[in-house]
Amino acid sequence: MSTDTVHTARSFTHSMVVIHRGMRRESRLLAELIGATRPGDRRRARALTAHLSDYLLGLHNHHHGEDELIWPLLLSRVDLDADIVIRMEAQHEKVAATITRLNDLAGPWARSADAAGRDALVAALAEHRALLVEHLDDEEAHLLPLAERHLTEAEWNAQGDHFAEHTPKTKILTLLGVVLEDATPDERAEFLAGLPAPARAFWRLYGQRHHAARMRRLREDVRTSRTGAGIALLTGVGIGYVGLSYILDPTGTAQGFGLPSVPSGDAAAWLNIKGVRDLGTGLAVLTLLARGKREALGLVMLAFSTIAAGDMLTVLAHHGSKATAFGVHGATAAAVLASGLLLLRAARRR
Repeated sequence: MSTDTVHTARSFTHSMVVIHRGMRRESRLLAELIGATRPGDRRRARALTAHLSDYLLGLHNHHHGEDELIWPLLLSRVDLDADIVIRMEAQHEKVAATITRLNDLAGPWARSADAAGRDALVAALAEHRALLVEHLDDEEAHLLPLAERHLTEAEWNAQGDHFAEHTPKTKILTLLGVVLEDATPDERAEFLAGLPAPARAFWRLYGQRHHAARMRRLREDVRTSRTGAGIALLTGVGIGYVGLSYILDPTGTAQGFGLPSVPSGDAAAWLNIKGVRDLGTGLAVLTLLARGKREALGLVMLAFSTIAAGDMLTVLAHHGSKATAFGVHGATAAAVLASGLLLLRAARRR
């Protein structure tokens, strides 16, 4: 085999590394996301087990292509290195057993969303990932160099056609997204170059956006994120409005704060200072929300909850209106705190 041929085969087998990268990521994230699911949340359980099913289908078909096309060719061409191929076959059998176990556990948990089923599924995923990562590491270190020496590019390429033939067309988009998600721009371009032109165009126009939206729904608890963001939006608009009110009508606005007396004359300038503070607080919340900085916004909301809590304690300490202290300032502190916790929870899941 010429030097040029070896270089071509060597660069082409790197596609396997890209595929493996997606498998490592998804096997890890699935365990984390399922483990974080609240007992009784059947909607979340169904969504995650559907993705688990897609991941397991892609892994099974990927290994099936190697079993059918790669191992037989290598065994017919190698001698001393046959033990590497035999070891790959044995590892595939172990991984296949974990796939069967995961499929058996996923269905019941999707229907019940109970804690016991969730924990059993997470434990099975941990076992699956340990065997899978051991196999992927071994394959990249020892099998790929062997394939580079003994297979042609066309023979290696046959795996892609086999995968497409044995995978439902409705699943191809999801599995392509799993592979390309962590690929570098060069890796992504090389991978897409192997697809028919219509498939490449469909991926660029629709597929990648669809995949990104699907992953957001899975990796964030979208209901949690939206609730936290909604409270933050109301807080930002509300506190900004209060700030403007203190700037435009300081004395009138201060009547509703809950304190027994309101500054007048030159002392009323303190009310303008409060207005500027509240306006800046509202703008900070709205800016972070507009920029999509959910985790930072969550931390800021936790910090800002101390402002409303401090206002409540100030009103109570100066014998002001208890109804205003608890009903306005206390309720605001609780809502802002809840928003921060929800946003941080969603960020951790992402």
